[in-house]
Amino acid sequence: MNAIVLFVCTGNVCRSPLAEALLRKSLPADSPWRAASAGLCAFDGCPASDNAIKAAAEVGCDLGAHRSRALSSQLVCESSLIVTMTEAHMWQISARFPGAADKLHLMLEFDPAAPALCPVTDPFRGSLEDYRRCRDTIRKALPGLARFLAQT
Repeated sequence: MNAIVLFVCTGNVCRSPLAEALLRKSLPADSPWRAASAGLCAFDGCPASDNAIKAAAEVGCDLGAHRSRALSSQLVCESSLIVTMTEAHMWQISARFPGAADKLHLMLEFDPAAPALCPVTDPFRGSLEDYRRCRDTIRKALPGLARFLAQT
């Protein structure tokens, strides 16, 4: 059985789908981990934003089939690790799902160069360059996340 890393942002059309795709691409084929994503205020079934699709494609990730979904108690229960883009996301999840507190981590806590409690900035409705910055911010945290997953 696979363990799930669930990335959570607000709408599940920018940051968390990028993180999901980037982790999925970086995991070895025999990894016990699987990447997923959801949003705290997501509408089910929306595609990833156009610039998220473009920014992902530039690094070999395909978000064309992504469809947003709202965070649910089932997703929280099924996930082994929940990685949020902001501290506010962590608070909201803790308030809605108190049993999830021990699963919660902030994305940039896995980047030793990032300031403490630093958020992954939301590029929603921004330029392609904003999405590239978001993507690259997430990519910088992935080696630390991979190390954490290997130890978990």
